[in-house]
Amino acid sequence: VSTQSTGIVLLLRVGWCRTSDITFSPFNYSSSILLFLLSTTTISIWTQTIGLTAAARRLHTVIFRGPKPFLIASTCIFGKPFPIAITAAPTPLNLNEYTILEDLQPHLNLVLDKLSRDVDTMVRYLTPVAEFDPFVKGLLDIYTELPESNREKIVLTLNRHDFMYETDGVTSEDRPTFKLVEFNHTSVMLWALAEGVFEYHRTLLTRHNVDTTEHAKRVDIVRGCCDGLRLGYELYNKKYNCSGNCVIVLVTMVDDDDSQFNYFDEQLVLNALGRVGIPTIRYTGQYMSDNGRTVNGRYFVDDKEVAVLHFRTFYDPCHFISADMWRFRRDVEFSATITVPCVRHQLVDMKLFQMVLTKRDVLERYSPSSDVTEKILDLFCDTLSLNLDEEGDNNAQLGIDHPGDYVMKPQREGGGNNLWESEMRDKLGDPARARYVLMKRIISPRRVNKFVKRGLMSDEIETVSEFGCFSVYCTDGDGNVRQNKVVGPLIRTKIAGENEVELE
Repeated sequence: VSTQSTGIVLLLRVGWCRTSDITFSPFNYSSSILLFLLSTTTISIWTQTIGLTAAARRLHTVIFRGPKPFLIASTCIFGKPFPIAITAAPTPLNLNEYTILEDLQPHLNLVLDKLSRDVDTMVRYLTPVAEFDPFVKGLLDIYTELPESNREKIVLTLNRHDFMYETDGVTSEDRPTFKLVEFNHTSVMLWALAEGVFEYHRTLLTRHNVDTTEHAKRVDIVRGCCDGLRLGYELYNKKYNCSGNCVIVLVTMVDDDDSQFNYFDEQLVLNALGRVGIPTIRYTGQYMSDNGRTVNGRYFVDDKEVAVLHFRTFYDPCHFISADMWRFRRDVEFSATITVPCVRHQLVDMKLFQMVLTKRDVLERYSPSSDVTEKILDLFCDTLSLNLDEEGDNNAQLGIDHPGDYVMKPQREGGGNNLWESEMRDKLGDPARARYVLMKRIISPRRVNKFVKRGLMSDEIETVSEFGCFSVYCTDGDGNVRQNKVVGPLIRTKIAGENEVELE
């Protein structure tokens, strides 16, 4: 408590908080009070992550790094900036509609898992894309080479499916519906930041006598995901009689410096698993490719058997900086180690499967009931093939003629890869268009809010938001579903009119 209080005093003394009152409906708070609440959340995250002494050192680094210090802990690591803005007030969300979305997540997980096991369907749709996309080809090659025995592996996925409200061009006063933006099985980060921002918003609402007790029960992201990793670890130990003599490995970005964007998320995972006695190590992809090896079908690094390997990287071609990286990705997939995600779940994330699942006859093969089929179909917006055939030509012309109505999406997770308007029109005339799909743009209702960034608050601005559901899915080697549950939400907000979600 004293560390938190001292930290807040330091923040105020160095002028992090502006003193002028800024009225923000519905919360009439000065920016200094808002930042006071944010600071409490920030230092709480720091102390949970790296302990009191290290937190104080990290706080000192942030405060004295220059005239524009960064507000959120996970945006500035050892003085290196990764600016993130957060909303000053929470984004309104219809609880009944979100509950429907939560209830559909387990069904989506089952559908995607069954689809990923359908080798003929996966290969048929991925092969045309792989001809133009070396990244997809590399993953598809691993997938098609897997032996039949690989189906007996334990499967664990920590995923996040993202959605946006759609109003179909009508005003925000009309009842919107959720539409799917993308599936994510690898680029699934920001566990701790999501919880930290929630606690800040919860504190703000509590001060205005808004009861958030029931909502708080929905936010259990860090513990929920760590419980999933723990379950995978225990299943592996039981299946292979390891007596606990193995480890969980987090595979992080290839550059192995502490300026990583997700450093705090990773450290919180290490801490949470360490508290329950599960040894967890953080290695880079480069280190794993240099030091990992397979012995009798089991994977080892530094003579430690790896029970679970959680990829926090390898969702983008730039992460595979050498052939050794691909060899490592293949070797660990062929071993008994539980890869999070497995290669088939990484492939089923490809945007083209959002197109495939809009076909009723395909979805019905994997859906548990007609009612679930209808609800899942309602989640999809129009997604069109850009293959080099007559259908692809017609779809490409549709995008050229109506560039404001569509977006080109590649077979990637993570942000910043989409093509819009003039860029999209240029790419649609290129044979490399086959690497993409054409998706109808989602028209979302706009909300007025403010952003807090670098210790300053913006003016009121129109925003739109993207809503994600974190969930855990696990099956044992016998095909039984051992866990399939939602562990919490993530709301990401951007300035209306911007193409990419960059503000958290």
